Amino acid sequence: MDLQELLFVKPGQFAGVELSQEEALRWFALCGAVWLHDGKPKSPHAELTSGMCSNGYFNCPEILKFPNLAEIFACQLARRLQQARIGNIDWVISSAYAAITLGHEVAKRFGVAFGHTEKDPTDPDQKRMLWRRMQIPAGANVLQIEELGTTLGTTLEVRRAVKEGNTEPVNFLPTVGMLVHRPPKLPIDYGDIRIVSLIEKAIWAVPPAECPLCKAGSPRYRPKTHWPELTGKGLIK
Repeated sequence: MDLQELLFVKPGQFAGVELSQEEALRWFALCGAVWLHDGKPKSPHAELTSGMCSNGYFNCPEILKFPNLAEIFACQLARRLQQARIGNIDWVISSAYAAITLGHEVAKRFGVAFGHTEKDPTDPDQKRMLWRRMQIPAGANVLQIEELGTTLGTTLEVRRAVKEGNTEPVNFLPTVGMLVHRPPKLPIDYGDIRIVSLIEKAIWAVPPAECPLCKAGSPRYRPKTHWPELTGKGLIK
């Protein structure tokens, strides 16, 4: 299947099919939404916006911009969440902005309301979230959906924003649904929070001085500006 064929895949074709992680990664690759280092010391590696070096890069907006693929991923994620027996759901919420379409589609699958936080315009780092346009009823069971997670930073910030901005207390389910879960090491224990994801990969990020690939002579490239140079030698197997 090439990219053009993928963009015409109908969500109904996957109604009773479980999409494997390998197939999901192939879709990401076709959309130019993922790069993983091939393990060869001299192959290029990624330079993140933070200046850190990494052995992997996911760009979820590049694949979620296609409505049919966002719908398929949402259906697949909703199925896995049901299999995980997460309990009753009254609301689905997501962070701004890449997770909004995914969360909306998951809410549609469960037949519940959807809302999202927004970024605090006064925060120069764009990490602080606000909840101020909707109100969730008291005691509602809230499922959080995110497109990507590296740590629990965004997850906990969304929950803080809702707790502060909602006039009534709500019940966050202990399970968080993610399209891509990419912590630096696996397995990982988040305590009371459990992650259910479609893709799970251990992706590290370290300063250049600590990067084993830099030390081996591997060139590093910014993914968004040097995608051909990065992916030419770092293709998914």
